[in-house]
Amino acid sequence: MERRLGRGLGALLSADPRLAEASATEPHAEIAVAMIRPNPFQPRKTFAPEALGELQESIAQHGVLQPVIVRTSSGGYELIAGERRWRASQALDRKTIPAVVRDGVSDQAMLELALVENLQRSDLDPIEKARGFQQLVDQGLTQDEVAREVGLQRPTVANFLRLLELSETVQKVVCQGLITMGHARALLGLPDRRRQDELCALTVRRGLTVRDVETRVRELQGRSSEPAKVPVPPKPPWLRDMEARMRTHLGTKVQVRNREGYQGEIVVEYHGREDLERVYALLAPKKLL
Repeated sequence: MERRLGRGLGALLSADPRLAEASATEPHAEIAVAMIRPNPFQPRKTFAPEALGELQESIAQHGVLQPVIVRTSSGGYELIAGERRWRASQALDRKTIPAVVRDGVSDQAMLELALVENLQRSDLDPIEKARGFQQLVDQGLTQDEVAREVGLQRPTVANFLRLLELSETVQKVVCQGLITMGHARALLGLPDRRRQDELCALTVRRGLTVRDVETRVRELQGRSSEPAKVPVPPKPPWLRDMEARMRTHLGTKVQVRNREGYQGEIVVEYHGREDLERVYALLAPKKLL
């Protein structure tokens, strides 16, 4: 199971005091609601209407008690924290909102803050999390670095990123909460996206369990697989030893496919971008180039 964040929002904020949550007593200004844009790196795309409704009632009665935090942007401001307060103020047609302006906040810090804040509040669905992690990867972070930034294990981050391999239809169903991440991961066993869509629809219609989906995926894989091949004779000891030594050195599965006349190929497996870079560095270190 996914563990609670190890680094946490507090650690991220204390590491950069410009991001610390504003207090009601901190000097702030009234900024036009219309001049503020949402965090462009906000991974959360949906906000629960019920929670927003309760916040609107509170703001209508007591006002915005805690300022939002913004940074200046071309022609206005961008939210760093407090999007729910800003959205509720919009809905109430409030003209201004109390805000603290903190400049010098990087795009990466904006994304990390939004991710960590939402992850701790369990506000993001699996696809939103996956897209947020992908944004960090696109900025040049490895999966290990992403995991450290948001306080998760690297395999957990990798599992979320794999969800982006699903068809758009299945991703939408996951966002709607009609199937779980367990169902989605099982559907990844079908590379054919049309079959993913079909089994996803069946899962929703019949309320299939994750185990049911896994069983049907195995059945579909069996139908599309090639007929069983003639058993391949075992590899000679020298070849097995060669594979074992390379596997130990590279830290991944290695196959040597030797044919008559000592011709063939060496297959080295990797899983993810950072794993590819790691294997590449072992095979072709810069000091030898």
